[in-house]
Amino acid sequence: MSKSVTYQNVNKIYDEKGKNPVHALKDVSFTIEPGELFCLVGPSGCGKTTLLRATAGLETISSGKMFYGDVDISTIPPYRRNIGMVFQSFALYPHMTIFENVAYGLRVRKVPKDIVKKKVTEVMELVGLQEELKRNPSPTALSGGQQQRVAIARALVYDPDVLLLDEPLANLDAKLRRYMRAEIRRIQKQTNITTIFVTHDQEEAMAVGDRLAVLRKGVVEQIGTSDDLYSSPQNAFVSNFIGKMNFYNGSLVSVTDEFAEAKVDTTEITVRVPRSRVHLEDPSKGDIVLIGGRPEQLYISKEKSNNSIRGTVKIIQHLGSFVRYEIEMPPEISKINFEIDMDSLQKDVKEGDEIEVYMKEDKISLFSPDGREL
Repeated sequence: MSKSVTYQNVNKIYDEKGKNPVHALKDVSFTIEPGELFCLVGPSGCGKTTLLRATAGLETISSGKMFYGDVDISTIPPYRRNIGMVFQSFALYPHMTIFENVAYGLRVRKVPKDIVKKKVTEVMELVGLQEELKRNPSPTALSGGQQQRVAIARALVYDPDVLLLDEPLANLDAKLRRYMRAEIRRIQKQTNITTIFVTHDQEEAMAVGDRLAVLRKGVVEQIGTSDDLYSSPQNAFVSNFIGKMNFYNGSLVSVTDEFAEAKVDTTEITVRVPRSRVHLEDPSKGDIVLIGGRPEQLYISKEKSNNSIRGTVKIIQHLGSFVRYEIEMPPEISKINFEIDMDSLQKDVKEGDEIEVYMKEDKISLFSPDGREL
């Protein structure tokens, strides 16, 4: 039966009594539901792997509690937590056959031989390696994707309460990563084991996870589905980590219960934004804001108007279903090039051309500039 995983005010401080303590996890509190495929995502050093290792018992926490279901596992050693773990490096034994690699955890638990054979056969069928099992080579004779599936089979074979995946696709090429993330989701849904998947790749997290937690500097910034985080990010960091967000510098002109109006710095352009898209605490007139628009929420044209800002096309990329234009904006507007996605190639626009950038007002959001990371 699947179990929930709950964190209550979990803190981890490295070198706590030394001169340079590092607060890797800061009051982390949330619950992963039974049978959920949950992704921890964030930049390097954000605390996601530390949280995973603490969940496995490979790191002790400084304070707080962790639960599998109703059981506090905060001080239970790793070998008593009944977890399955898949590492970035696969960590398979090259001197053993793939059968013995998968069976290893059952052998340690002194499971009878007939049950070992039955369970290994079943789990290898689950991961789609029944033909390879018949040949039963060393893992070194398999492709990267096959080795990863052997590692998953080894983690699943003894029916763990929780499955932990630590950047399991990082060593695979791009095409194989896309295939394996779909395979991982298929296997997880078939087994219904509560699974925590760590990655720094936001696209991977959005493709795999039922829900995602975005971490930054040990803090959980936001938790939600892929659509929640992409469509309704709560701050500038989340908006620019889950997908891409272009930011104009600006200030609030007016605020009502229904709308907020902001002015783009050094221009006379104002945008009217629904309050549901205003991610500011107690917004008031004069507040400094970031006016955010995703690549598909902006568009370019040769036609100038009072609502456009002139920029220069630096790069044009054909990306299949859309064309991405990288636009250099005036430095007082933004010091970072904008990315704007158009449905089709604009025939009259070439690299080096000056063009006009427009915003789709009903899609624009307002954020506080505090804590922004690029």
